[in-house]
Amino acid sequence: MKITGCIFLLLLVMTSVAAQESLGFSLQVKAGWQRPRIYGAEKDSMSGYAKTGWILGLSALSPIGKSLVLKHDAWLAMQKGETRLDLFPVSAAYRKYDMEIFAGPYMGILLRADNYGNGSMENGYATKNDLGYTIGAGYTFRKRLNAEIRYVQGWSPLAENAGTKAQLKAYRQYLSFTLGYVLF
Repeated sequence: MKITGCIFLLLLVMTSVAAQESLGFSLQVKAGWQRPRIYGAEKDSMSGYAKTGWILGLSALSPIGKSLVLKHDAWLAMQKGETRLDLFPVSAAYRKYDMEIFAGPYMGILLRADNYGNGSMENGYATKNDLGYTIGAGYTFRKRLNAEIRYVQGWSPLAENAGTKAQLKAYRQYLSFTLGYVLF
């Protein structure tokens, strides 16, 4: 019974993949680096946030027209002292001749930070969420390898004083470069 179930599941997955390929759906694994920067009036009070880090993630492309595509990305961004889940839920992309340009919203969720406070400290600590937008461009080589450069601009303050709840006017922005492999 287990063998029959496994064969059925394998056939179901293969049929789904074949159907998605005919529609142009694509799934990629990506890895790369990011170079963050802090901007804003109080950026000088935010030391240690602008460390180069690594990215691992997935990217899905859903075609909605001949050259228009919806792009969905989820990345695990790891820097010294901080780990985030960066989500790009839906970016509109224009694709032509294996090149693409895209733009859309961004959300960063803090998973781990060395300087995250317990709510009773009197100095700044990292906030959990970051919202903003992204723009970028990419190129696919031989239908399997993808290179992409992306700019992300955050709108949410990165830190606040735990005692007074005053937000520091310091925001995240970064430039990332990723290499991807198209699974299907």
